[in-house]
Amino acid sequence: MGLMDLFGKKKPVASEAPTAVEYVDWLLQHMLNTSQLTLAIDTRRTLPDSSKLAAGEAPPPCMPDAAQVVNRLKILAGVNPVRQAKPIEGTFERPRKHLSVIITCRFQDNEEYSTCAIRQVIKGLNV
Repeated sequence: MGLMDLFGKKKPVASEAPTAVEYVDWLLQHMLNTSQLTLAIDTRRTLPDSSKLAAGEAPPPCMPDAAQVVNRLKILAGVNPVRQAKPIEGTFERPRKHLSVIITCRFQDNEEYSTCAIRQVIKGLNV
């Protein structure tokens, strides 16, 4: 065993269960597939699931806790993943083959629950 083996990156294990990361990726793609430009996530309610799948679309990889999904969206949007004292907004971009998807998330937290309003704007790329 060499020195690099001790400090090498941990290889992912195939048997690890999907997490909020995979669910958020699925959710954003699902919104595109179903032409849904806005969506609200509320930690008091169940997450969107496979009840309205587009033709040929796979179901979500898992159903994580809604608070984990809100925190994942906060990280993607550049917002600190802790309870915020006042509403805060963040934006991130997801480039696709011939278009770019701009995702804006507005977060509102209080002691009992958190919400995230997701809005997608699709822009064509000048290729």
